[in-house]
Amino acid sequence: MIIAAHRGNRLNAPENTITALISAYTSGADVLEFDVQLTRDHQLVVAHDGTVNRLCGLGAPDVFIRDRSLHELRWSDGLDFSNSFNPSNVLGYRYLSTNRRGQVEIFPALLDRLPRDIEKLIELKHDSSNTPENRDVFVRLFAAEILNRGMQDEVVVYSKDHLSLRLLRGHIPGIRTAAFDWELSPDEQIALLESEDVDGLVTDLDSVLVEGSITDFGLQLREAYERKNLRVGVILYPYRKCGTFSLEEYDILSRESFIWSVSTDTTLQFSRNGTEFDLSPVVNPSYIWLNDDLMSDDVDRDWFSLGYAKANQWCYVYKDQGVHIQLDDYDGYMPPATANDPLERRLDSLEFRMLYAEKSWPFYSGGGLGIIRPIEGDFTAIVDYELEKPLSQAQTLEMAVTNVDPANHRGSRPERAGHADAFFDPHGCPPYVGVEHDENDGYRINWNFGSAYDNNQYGPPIGNGAIPMKGTLRLERRGNYFSAYYKTEPQAPNWICVGVVKNQTLNKAIYLRCVAKRWLQESEENPGSYYPVLANKITFKNLKITKPIGNKA
Repeated sequence: MIIAAHRGNRLNAPENTITALISAYTSGADVLEFDVQLTRDHQLVVAHDGTVNRLCGLGAPDVFIRDRSLHELRWSDGLDFSNSFNPSNVLGYRYLSTNRRGQVEIFPALLDRLPRDIEKLIELKHDSSNTPENRDVFVRLFAAEILNRGMQDEVVVYSKDHLSLRLLRGHIPGIRTAAFDWELSPDEQIALLESEDVDGLVTDLDSVLVEGSITDFGLQLREAYERKNLRVGVILYPYRKCGTFSLEEYDILSRESFIWSVSTDTTLQFSRNGTEFDLSPVVNPSYIWLNDDLMSDDVDRDWFSLGYAKANQWCYVYKDQGVHIQLDDYDGYMPPATANDPLERRLDSLEFRMLYAEKSWPFYSGGGLGIIRPIEGDFTAIVDYELEKPLSQAQTLEMAVTNVDPANHRGSRPERAGHADAFFDPHGCPPYVGVEHDENDGYRINWNFGSAYDNNQYGPPIGNGAIPMKGTLRLERRGNYFSAYYKTEPQAPNWICVGVVKNQTLNKAIYLRCVAKRWLQESEENPGSYYPVLANKITFKNLKITKPIGNKA
């Protein structure tokens, strides 16, 4: 039996998005489940509901996907498909800030971004088969996208509309399909399985397993599976408020050969109303590669080195009940006010530009911790952090991985250029992938596929970055795919995935850093002036890295 992520990790990111799906992949899912619908202009999008109202937070009247064009859904109607995402039911929580929107995924583009080494369980939504003409177009377009990519052996397709499945088997002979109709009784579902030329059945977990025993309905499904020699079997979903299953249920179901998969709304640890879920022991069995609370005064030189992003006196990195990046009050050079004399203006400009040419900005300070041992293959890294003050503009902290190893440990403040190392600079030493608490904007993923600082890329800020004084960052890798997360009380008590990326420029063996910095930033409200260069202290604690047993990737 394998584990399917229902609309991706929909308790960790907005459902049916690339973020939710890759999050499920990197955290160990065996199957990615998602839904496909047809727009008015005959484009395929990824959405479960026939309307956009639930996800976009709209009241009446219903806005049907089949009545809108792709451009209207993604752009002109101003719809935010992340609007209602609030898995922990925290008052006032928003995934994206009000000036950003989550967009519905385009099905062909999504297929191009998904990994090829994982099963896809796809529902053809019956909302798009409301007329014979729509059904024909819907199924034909879907089949073409699968065939064009040679993905017919990677997918299992189900639908409440049985005629859609019949049409699909005509377009792609041999494709695996499953019957589905949650409104039918168990006897009617058995009759459906017998009457249709399908390879399995999608049904409710609680109709097959009750109080640790397989039900009569389950025994009938087992008999049909064995008699018909079904290629798939039974696909289970727990129709519960928190759509997941227990480890005890997994243990029983995994012994049954007629169960193909069981679905979950999250593959990660999750708590709601005092109830804890943690499927990681079965989704992604792992061992602890590193577990250090970082609380001792001494630096374990077999594992770590401390270092600096820039060689100036306004930062001190040290270890004492955590790894501290102390950003001192700044009293050094600042860009002068615009001079009246043309020659003075030219000299001031040259001085300022020289700092940028040398990258020796005195107002730019930072550093942190690096792991000197390479992390081979897949991993999950988690670290806690604390702030002396809320992050301001021009301050950030980051956990990231890069191809470059850290420089030798430095136990005192830097005195010259050679005492700094770009490894300890957030966003430095590309290529890399990281997760950061960025200024007071929020949390985001960052990455670089190239070798220049100017190639840095950033996801949109997620959540509220102005309030938290402490939090936890998480970074996962599976193959070339990475997922970034954060947690912070009380705004986000469960893991929130802030972004995912495929980075093929990173080696199989990479090096991890936990770093912070501050810099000089021009004011957006008043160009030509600058935000203050503020003091702060960032502390990292409880660094833990786990790796899949047997390296699952």
